Order: sequence, then C-alpha cells, then structure tokens
Amino acid sequence: MANIRFLGNACIEIISKEDHIIIDPVFVMPPKQGIETVYLTHHHPDHVNLDSIAEIREKFSKASEDLVIYGPESVHEEFNIDFILIMPGSQINLNNGNVDVFENNCWKAEGCISYFITIDGKKILHTADSASFSDQLRNLKEQIDCCFVACFEENFSDYLKFLMEISPKIAIPYHFTAEKEIIAKKLVEFLKSNNINSRFLAIGEEIEI
Repeated sequence: MANIRFLGNACIEIISKEDHIIIDPVFVMPPKQGIETVYLTHHHPDHVNLDSIAEIREKFSKASEDLVIYGPESVHEEFNIDFILIMPGSQINLNNGNVDVFENNCWKAEGCISYFITIDGKKILHTADSASFSDQLRNLKEQIDCCFVACFEENFSDYLKFLMEISPKIAIPYHFTAEKEIIAKKLVEFLKSNNINSRFLAIGEEIEI
C-alpha cells in the first residue's frame, strides 16, 4: 500500500511504510516530514528550484544531511545542486521497491526523464509535463496502477492516445495550480468519456493505492 499526495505543479509525494519520496518538488501545498529522496525530471523552474530543495532539507527531510537527490544532466547544467546524475535505463533501489528511469519528451526540455516507481508492489508512472511521449514510455506493458499526466488543454488527445496504449488502472491529471484546476477537471471528464478511468485530485489531496 502506498499513499500518493498531489502538491501542485508536477509535484507528487509518495509515502509507504518503508519509503518516502518526492518528485519535482515545486510544491503549492507542503509535503509531510520524513522525505528520504528527491527525484527531478528536468530543469524548468516549475519542476525544480533551489528554494524548494532548501525547504525540504530544513523542514521536511528525514535527515537533512542524508537527503539524496537524483536528476538528469539538464539539472546539473542549470543548477548548483549536489545530486546523483541519472539517465534513461538507470534503476534506483528503494527500501521496498525501485525506481526505473525512462526517456521522455518534454516541451523545450532536452534530456527530460520520467520515473516509473514500484513501491510496496504498486506501480506509479510520473510523466513530467510530456505530451509527446517517448517510445520507451509508450511501450510500457506492465500493469500500471496509477499514471500522472499533465493537463494542457491543447494536448488532451495526446494524453488520451498515450493512456489507451499503456492502459493504467487510473489516470490522474496534474501539473496545475489552483487557478487552473478547472482544466484538470475537464481532462478527467474527457478521459472518462473515452473509457479511461480517471480521477481529479485537488492540490493537497491524496490517494491510496
């Protein structure tokens, strides 16, 4: 069992009995204390900034000196952050699971990556802000329990096509702030009308899988 919290923008926090991680931590709602690892998808400021990482170290990490950060080359080039460089094909061990790194195609973000998290036997896909999904992602054949997709209105058909290919148990729109939540709700209805199981998560809300 894992609890997933949506914290605004593309930030999700995943908490299980043995692991506590956060992805793209530019959050609107604060995470919970106890974070062990941070995962970054690319260098855009709505996915990573120095203030949010400093805040995690100060307030929300399990132990600030042991906080581990993973990210791609684009983050290394843009920010002065002490982190572990990863690339598509990398696999990171969790206490009870692992994180697989996949190639991704994000808007104006060369080298963007996605994370496929297996935790407590559940599989969660974080697609950054992609609407043009890589072959690696589109060829995922494992049963995905939960897939997070962005919700830019001009790309609704792209999300639908991708979700029809990978067939997750549930799709959740993210990558929005409070002012844009109506678009996420519209995407949920669009996906449901096309036989994709989908759910709206408000900022700060969580789902148990």
